[in-house]
Amino acid sequence: MRKIGWFLLLSAIIVSCDKIVKQPVNYAVTTDAAQTGVYNIYIPDSGTYTLSAYVQFLSGYPSDSIKLILSGVPAGVKVSPDTISGIPTYTANFSFTTNHMTQGVYPVTLTAYTPTRTPQAYNFSMYVIPADAASLFWGALSDSNACTNRNYKFSATGQQTGITNQLVINNFGGYGSEVNVTVYFNEQNGTLSIPRQICGNGSTVYGSGTFTNTKMIINYTATSTPTNPAESCTSVYSK
Repeated sequence: MRKIGWFLLLSAIIVSCDKIVKQPVNYAVTTDAAQTGVYNIYIPDSGTYTLSAYVQFLSGYPSDSIKLILSGVPAGVKVSPDTISGIPTYTANFSFTTNHMTQGVYPVTLTAYTPTRTPQAYNFSMYVIPADAASLFWGALSDSNACTNRNYKFSATGQQTGITNQLVINNFGGYGSEVNVTVYFNEQNGTLSIPRQICGNGSTVYGSGTFTNTKMIINYTATSTPTNPAESCTSVYSK
């Protein structure tokens, strides 16, 4: 009898310990190695793009698998695979292929499923853009500047350079028709950059920003301007 009692007590302890060990898995999903979260993607209207989702184990039961499923991908965009499973930490690579896909913005969802937790949905936008992002801004641009001490509107022109994802903005910042600034686009993440450069009027300009299908937002510094004082500005260029 005593042996049976010890056996039941031992079994209860084992079950109790098992429950303690198998805590729901905690994890983080990101599509940017530098920060946490699932961010908008920018894919060419004809070509390929790879979305890399990093699934990081944080705590809990280490053998729980996490399944990632992409949904809401529009017709005209092929994704392979659309479902990836693994035991974190791991990286899931989703490959998108397009062929003359209609440019625009499409809502997409990446959902994470585990055996022990409520599914987690990450909503983001898919921007379908030209293979050359700079072509979005060729021609006349309507613009506004918000600077340290002044706000104003002006007109500028986006000019081709013959190099993919590179644009020259004439009359950048409204500093004059002799001012040309070269902008470089990163279509993988919707960002742009202006390396330090000397403009036509002798000003030195550098900065960075973001873009969508119709608008650029550029934060820049000019070490001198047509009226000489240096200034930091946010310039919005719209088509």
